[in-house]
This record gives sequence, structure tokens and C-alpha cells, in this order.
Amino acid sequence: MGLALLVSAVLATVGWTQRGDLAGVGRDLHRADPRWLAVLGVLLLAWWAAWTAVHATALAGVTRVRAADLPELARGAVSAVALNSVVTSAGLAGLAAMDRAGRRRGLPRAEVAGGYLLAATVTDLGFLVVLVAGFVVLGADGRLTGLDLLAGAVFLALTTARVVVTVLAVRRPATLARLTGWVLRLEATVLRRPARVWDPARTEELVAAAASVTRRPGRAVPPLLAATAVDVIGVLMLAASLAAVGGGHDLGLALSAYVLASVAAVVGPLPGGIGAAEVGAAAALTVGGVPLAVAAAATLLFRVAEFWVPLAVGGLAWASGRREPVAR
Repeated sequence: MGLALLVSAVLATVGWTQRGDLAGVGRDLHRADPRWLAVLGVLLLAWWAAWTAVHATALAGVTRVRAADLPELARGAVSAVALNSVVTSAGLAGLAAMDRAGRRRGLPRAEVAGGYLLAATVTDLGFLVVLVAGFVVLGADGRLTGLDLLAGAVFLALTTARVVVTVLAVRRPATLARLTGWVLRLEATVLRRPARVWDPARTEELVAAAASVTRRPGRAVPPLLAATAVDVIGVLMLAASLAAVGGGHDLGLALSAYVLASVAAVVGPLPGGIGAAEVGAAAALTVGGVPLAVAAAATLLFRVAEFWVPLAVGGLAWASGRREPVAR
């Protein structure tokens, strides 16, 4: 809570000192081009469809998925996106949504966990594919900035850490258990709160899921393509947001802002990267030559489409599912 208040105070201070430049944000949002807003809406639907494809194809890699399962899996995917947005858990919070979707369709829990771990893994790899491809294009065009390189280095470090955890889960589960305990104690020390107790059953479940995923790496290709589509659509959503408020049409700049916003959201202290993602995207756009008010308006529009609307819809999907019977 103290860290959250500190971040809020910093953001409030920045906003106050830049209030003159930010005065036009409301005007830019009010004048947003409705055609680009419509494009943004279509892209949001495509983004949800891509997330559904990530989870459905990942699950299909470990068990049989029928066409009749897809509506429930879609609701689970939308709910998982929302849960992962508000719960800091290295992307594992969404497993609860997919587990419930699997139980409703009578799918084995172990296979659902394996499919979810595969989906979580390819989500990082899909972003890495977009990041590397984009950096190659930006570098060839002489537009790669220090902010881009910093964001790329941070994300690469985080991805490497997750790969190490997966390898430990398969080959050294006891080491993973000790490492998890050390991390939880460190977290408790830093945040000055009682240490969380890691459930050994969860460790065994993740070990089994990781082993299932690593036995047949070829099954990762379809969900990897879908995960790549998620981030490509995310870049297009930011580009549409920028165009809607009169910021021009620059996919390269949108890519830089998207990468920085995504990495800032991961390392930010607040759930969903609130504050950090907005600052990251606006900073990248401003460095790219976009006026601060326009950059702020584009960032707010993007975050409404990419975070707040999915959070609201996913939250409703999660809440509605709690009242329905589960298949036995």
C-alpha cells in the first residue's frame, strides 16, 4: 500500500508540473475521429478472439477440444485476461478461470493446467517475436531508441527467469520449492507483511504441467502464432488510438510505445501496470515527437481499450460464471 501511494504521489506531481501541456487532453479526446474509434473497437474484438485462440490451441495441444467447448473456453480466456490484469501472480491467476471452464466442460484438470502453462509460456514468446521483429525494422530505419533497448533488455531478463523456472520445475522440483520459499520470504520482508505459504500441491501440479509441455514442444506452434497475433493487434490498437486523436499514422512509433508500456506494466508496482504503463507509452510517444497532450490522450484511449474495457468485461464474465453449475 505504501508503494502504491508513493507511485500515485509521483504521478500526481508529474501531472501537476505538466498541467499546462496536459490541458488539451480532454479536448483531443472529445475530438477523436469516430472512424478510428470504430477501428479500435474492431481491433478489440480481434484481440479477444486472439486470446481465445491462445488458450484453445494450447489446451488442444494436451487434450481433445471440441467445437462445443469453445464458448466456455472463450469466457474462460476473457476472464483469465482480467484476473491476470489485477492479480500479481506471474500470469498464474488466470488459471482459476480456465480451470473452471475446463470443469464445466468435463476436461481433466491436469490437462487444463498443462494447457494453461503452455499458453502462459507462448504469451511471453509471442511478445518476444514481435519485439525482435519490430526492433529489426526500427534498427534498419535508424529509429531504435535507448528506451526501446532498455525495455527489450528488461523483458529478455524476465523471460529468461521464467524459462529457468520451467526448467527447474521439470528437472529440479526440490530446488524450485526452495527458491519459491526464498522469494516469498523476500517479498514479505520488502513489503513488510506476513510471508505467503506456497501450497506443495500447486508445485506438484505445475511440475506435471511443465513436464507435459516440454515432452512435445511442437505443440506450442499454434498457440505461439495466436500469442504473436495478440501483440500485433495490441500494436495496431495503439496506432489506432494515436491516429484517432490526431497523432498521425506511425506504426514504428506505436510499436515503441507498446513495447515500453508492456514492459513497464510487468515491472510496475501496481496491478495491471496502472500508472507505469501509461507513463511508459506516453514517454515513448513524446520522445518520438508527439505533443504531450496528444500523447497522453492517445495513451488514455489505448489503455481504456486494452485494459479497462477487458477488465470490466472479464470481471463480468468471471462473476456470471460463479452462479452456473459445474459439470461433474
